[in-house]
Amino acid sequence: MMISLVLTQGAASAHPHIFVDAKAGFHINEDGLLTGLHISWTYDPFTTLFLFDVLDLDRDKDGALDNEDYAAILRGETEWADDYVGDIYLEVNETVHPHLKPVGAQADYRDDRITVRFDLPLAEPVAVPGKDIVLRIYDPNYYYAYTVIEIAEPGLLPETCEASIYAFEPDAVTGDLLVTLGTLSREESPEQANVGRLFSDEVALSCD
Repeated sequence: MMISLVLTQGAASAHPHIFVDAKAGFHINEDGLLTGLHISWTYDPFTTLFLFDVLDLDRDKDGALDNEDYAAILRGETEWADDYVGDIYLEVNETVHPHLKPVGAQADYRDDRITVRFDLPLAEPVAVPGKDIVLRIYDPNYYYAYTVIEIAEPGLLPETCEASIYAFEPDAVTGDLLVTLGTLSREESPEQANVGRLFSDEVALSCD
């Protein structure tokens, strides 16, 4: 994502650098198959200021964004490289299930924060009943800290399905690890691979 350039523009020294309020939802078709995800990211005010600078937004300095600004945001945030998965991991029976690139992306700006929302089609539909389905949003290196604040579009779920958020709660081990990560500079990477998963919220989907 374009916002990764923030890391070279003087971001704070401790991990994580960037804070995102996320919403996550599920698309289930008329046959009861999970076909995609709905994702929303809202960046913290400080990161939003960096985006204004990096993307050269609000050139007329009127405090409002126009269509050209929003197009620049969407290019930077949703036109992903082939090897990038958007820090979004759908686990089916503890195995990551692949998804495609964002479609139907939109952006807005309010209360000094930029929000980007989009749909993610799955590479293959998933029959939900009888499966352990968990969605996680996390940066493996923990430069980004995502907090899932609510289920996106819960009213679109069938009555037989339920989505629930299980927020990360540190224990003695992860609490100590957070302290250690907080001492790293932005040039340093955590020694533990995929460390961001340890701190991720879980969004669980179940259907009868």
